[in-house]
Amino acid sequence: MKNKKYFILSLVVIIAILMTACSPQEATNNEEEVEDIIENYEPADGGTLKVSVTRFNTLNPLFNNNYSLFQLHHLIYEGLVTFDTNMDIQPLLAEKWNVAADGQSIQFHLRKGVTWHDGEPFTAEDVIFTTNLIKGNIKNVSSNSVFRTSLQQISDIREVEEGVINITFSRPFSNGLEVMTFPILPKHLFEGNNVSRLTDMDFPMIGTGAFQLSDYETMRNIKLGRNENYWGQKPYIKEVDAVIVPDVESQLSVFENGDIDLAQPTSIDWAKYAKNKNVKVYEYVSRNYEFVGFNFKNSILKDKNVRKAIAYGVDRHKLINNIYLGHGTVVDVPVYPLTSIYEEDSLQYGYNVDEAVELLEKSGYLSEGDHATRVNEEGTSLNFNLIANKDNVLREKAAFFIQEELERIGIQIDVELLEWEEFNDRVSKGSFDMILGGWDLSYIPDLSFAFHSTQMGGSNFISYYDETIDELLEEAFRAPSRTEKEKSYSQLQKHIAEELPYFSLFFKNGSIVVRDKVKGEIKPNNYNLFNGIEDWFINTK
Repeated sequence: MKNKKYFILSLVVIIAILMTACSPQEATNNEEEVEDIIENYEPADGGTLKVSVTRFNTLNPLFNNNYSLFQLHHLIYEGLVTFDTNMDIQPLLAEKWNVAADGQSIQFHLRKGVTWHDGEPFTAEDVIFTTNLIKGNIKNVSSNSVFRTSLQQISDIREVEEGVINITFSRPFSNGLEVMTFPILPKHLFEGNNVSRLTDMDFPMIGTGAFQLSDYETMRNIKLGRNENYWGQKPYIKEVDAVIVPDVESQLSVFENGDIDLAQPTSIDWAKYAKNKNVKVYEYVSRNYEFVGFNFKNSILKDKNVRKAIAYGVDRHKLINNIYLGHGTVVDVPVYPLTSIYEEDSLQYGYNVDEAVELLEKSGYLSEGDHATRVNEEGTSLNFNLIANKDNVLREKAAFFIQEELERIGIQIDVELLEWEEFNDRVSKGSFDMILGGWDLSYIPDLSFAFHSTQMGGSNFISYYDETIDELLEEAFRAPSRTEKEKSYSQLQKHIAEELPYFSLFFKNGSIVVRDKVKGEIKPNNYNLFNGIEDWFINTK
C-alpha cells in the first residue's frame, strides 16, 4: 500500500456539473475540463495533521468521557480487537482468538513483538491488569471506568500459556468480542506505589498505537509523533498536533479560520463546506437513532393496527430530505444498519397512505371527511399528544412534520415542546401518549434497555411488556457463536418490526470536514474518525 497512487478530483468541477443545466455539447466540454484537472499524487512521508480536542477532565482513556479525546486516543492506544466500518470485529493486539462452543469463554492469542511507546514489551499481564482496573479490582483506585458496565460479565481472566489469555464469562455472552475493544494500559507504569498516576493530571500517555505523545502543554496542546517502532503499517503523517479548545463550536471556528485540518460539523448543513475548493466532506452513518415511542398505558396505542397506521402514514424519506437535508438512513429497528447483525428484511414500513387508512378502518376508526379526526363507534377519537424536548430545532421541526402527516390520515397530534427537565420528568412518569426522542446507541449491541420487561419504569419508559421479546433478547444475549448471534438478532428484529413498540425513524448521518492538504483514503466511521489514518498523507513526491 505504500506505493499506492491517488487520483484527486477537484470538487468545484463536480459541483459545477451538478448545478448547471447544459447542452450535450456543454457537457462534453465540462468532461474535458475534468480530465484536464486530474492530478496524480504519490504519497511521501512527513507533514503535520492539525486537529483539536475539547477540554477534558482526565487523560486516562479508561476514565475519559470526552468524545473528541476518545477519538484522539485511537491514535495512541489499542485494544485486543477493534471495530471496522461495518462494526464487525477485527484483530488488533490479539492476532487471533477462539470462542468456546458454549460461548462462555474466549481464548486470545496476543500479537508478538509489540512494544509500548517507552520500549517495554507488551504482555498478557498488561491485559489482565487493565481488565481488573476497569472492573474495580485494583486497590486504591476509586474512579469508575467508563467501560466497567461492559465488562461486568467477565468472571475470570488469566494467562494459560505465554501470550495466550483465557477470558471466562459468567454465562454465554454474544458480545464477548465487542467488549474487548477497550484501550489497554501498560501495567509497569502503574503497579505498586505508582497506582496514583492513574488519576493524576499528568497521567503518562503511553500506548502501543501508531502515534505517541511527544509533548503535552496542560489544557493547551497535545502533540503526537509517529511511532517508528509500531508493529503495524506506519502512517505517512509524521506528527499530529491537537489544540485544546473550550467546546465543539470552538472546534469549527478554528477550522474555519484555517488553524486545523479536520473538524466535525455541529449542524447538518455541512454541504456548505463543499463549496470551498480547499475542503472535502466525508459522510458516515452515526449511532444517533431517532424514534417515536408509544406509551402502552394508552389503550388505543396498544392496538397494533393504530401503531402500524402511524408508521405507514409518515413519509420518513421526505422527513429526512426536507428537515435533515438527506443526511439520514431509514430503519425499522434500533440496530446499526451497516453491521452484520442488521436484518434488511425488517424494513417494511414504506410510506403508504392507503395501507394506513385500511388499518385504521379495520380497527373501527372512521372519518367523516378529509383530514377529519377518526372516531370509532364508542366515540373514541384518534387524538394523541406527542412530547419532544425544546432547543433541538431539527427534532421540533420533525414533530410538526409528523403532526401534518398524520392529520392526512385522520389522526390528531398535539405537539408539546418541553424544557429538558420537564421533558425528562414527563418521560419518567409516563405522562405522554407518544414521545419523539433519540438514543446515542452503544457500540456494543444490546436492546434489553429499551424492550425488556425488567427495565419497565426505567429505560423501558413506554411500559412495553412482551414475553416473546424478553425471550428473544435473552437468546440474542447468550448466542454462543457469530452465526447464532446473527440468527437470533434476525428473529428479534423481525418481531420488533411486526409488533412496533417504537416507530423507528432513522439513524442520523455524521461527517467530518477535512482540508484538501490531507489526502489519501479518508474513511471515517461512527467508532473511529481517524479510521485508516495510516493511508492519509500530506506530503507528496
